Amino acid sequence: MNNSHSRRRLPPLNAARAFEACARLGSTVAAAAELGVTHGAVSKQISLLESWLDVSLFQRAGVRLSPTTGGARYAAALGRAFDVLDHATKELAESPRAGNIVRVSTTASFAALWLLPRLGAFRARHPDVEVWVSESKAPATVGPEGVDLALRTGRGPWSGVRAEPLLTDHLIPVCAPSLGARLREPGDLARATLLHDEDPLASWAVWLDEAGLGKPAWAGRGPRFADGALLLQAALAGHGVALGRKRLAAGHLRSGRLVQPFGPAVSLGQAYWLVLPARGTPISRATRSFASWIRDVARNSG
Repeated sequence: MNNSHSRRRLPPLNAARAFEACARLGSTVAAAAELGVTHGAVSKQISLLESWLDVSLFQRAGVRLSPTTGGARYAAALGRAFDVLDHATKELAESPRAGNIVRVSTTASFAALWLLPRLGAFRARHPDVEVWVSESKAPATVGPEGVDLALRTGRGPWSGVRAEPLLTDHLIPVCAPSLGARLREPGDLARATLLHDEDPLASWAVWLDEAGLGKPAWAGRGPRFADGALLLQAALAGHGVALGRKRLAAGHLRSGRLVQPFGPAVSLGQAYWLVLPARGTPISRATRSFASWIRDVARNSG
């Protein structure tokens, strides 16, 4: 039996990374920027490695660091080893087992009211792909350090990612049928309870102005909810009239659980975006499949 692996004498890997980056870039400051740590931390790791090896790795002359002859050879060897490790990691990430998961970040309301009712169609087309959905309103971190893709609302595009327009939307008043029967025209809203969410684009003041009522003082009154799903749930429960996104309310409108008592429908323009890693960043087969599917769904959703 070959026991050579048990005799490996490996250096502290964080220290080896710091040394290799510093030797390649020529300073602790540049190495710190690449590794995302302080230059003091880089210096400490290099000192740790020198103590562990009992060898001086740099000739120190001012700010610029020059590796010794032995240090230069060691840095080159470490660089090759890290390249091999990087390649093996990427290869594993693209393996059939790792590559059948797509991690999707979106808002709770879009996930619950638009995405989840359609996921069955994706699974039927791609039964080998698992979709993991997480909820967040924050700007999406997509790529190797975050999720595979994101679905976001707002006024894109955003820097550092590739954001594709996915869907437009409109704001409409919606309420339970029992309340809708008492509303004949927009002016009747002055005597109704207005429901709000925290989306700055979904403002009753904007809708009322579009409806010809200006910006009345009562436009800001009424309960507020954290997201669109909770807002529509409050409307379903009969708590008042919500200013909802038409695409998110569509299922409830089709079922008759909510009604739109009157218009207008105020355009939000490009309201939903598909967010992918920046161009040049490798993406998995599962991510490509999901992105292609959701583009098709968006094109065919009217």
